[in-house]
Amino acid sequence: MATQRTTFTSPKGIAMWPWLNTPDTKFNPDGEYKVNLRIPTEEAEPLMGQIRGWLEEYKVDQIKKDPKLSRFGISYPYEEEIDDQGNLTGFTIFKFKQKAKIQTRDGSVLSMKVALFDAKRNPTTVRVGGGSVLKVHGFALPYAMHSTKLFGMSLKPMSVQIINLTEVEITTASSIFDEEDGYEADLEAEAAEAKVKPVNLSEELDDSVDF
Repeated sequence: MATQRTTFTSPKGIAMWPWLNTPDTKFNPDGEYKVNLRIPTEEAEPLMGQIRGWLEEYKVDQIKKDPKLSRFGISYPYEEEIDDQGNLTGFTIFKFKQKAKIQTRDGSVLSMKVALFDAKRNPTTVRVGGGSVLKVHGFALPYAMHSTKLFGMSLKPMSVQIINLTEVEITTASSIFDEEDGYEADLEAEAAEAKVKPVNLSEELDDSVDF
């Protein structure tokens, strides 16, 4: 782990504020795919142990290269959930984030995305909403942040398996009106005129992940 990325697959958890179909551009114009996963702490312990081990190995390796880093603390990409009364809930929140665009060393730009699969491992493009039960497959990338004097680890989602789906409710402009008697558009004629061609996004998804 000290010198390379390590892949993982999370236990099942409840999705919080997922941006998996399209990237969130609120704070980053290029966009970020992200989701927080609420996992029972007991079930999350094996992954938490792996992350602690990976980070400790990375820290030891980096300190050998630069002894000054021995003063750095460690920040983990998860935290135990606490209720309004300050009590532990028995759940741990894992944070996953992946930039939608990555610039390589040669200056080229890679467009990233998160592949989605259903419970039977079939590719899907369904819109994933908060409350969905998911498993996340990705890679763990350690780092040393000099500005905060902390070692940390980013959990980068590559693909997601949807165990139980809560779909995103999409409100369209037309939904604010009631239906009335009167003019009705010829949808088939307009589609033909516009030469609408459906796009099968599922052909682009990688179905090789073994969940």
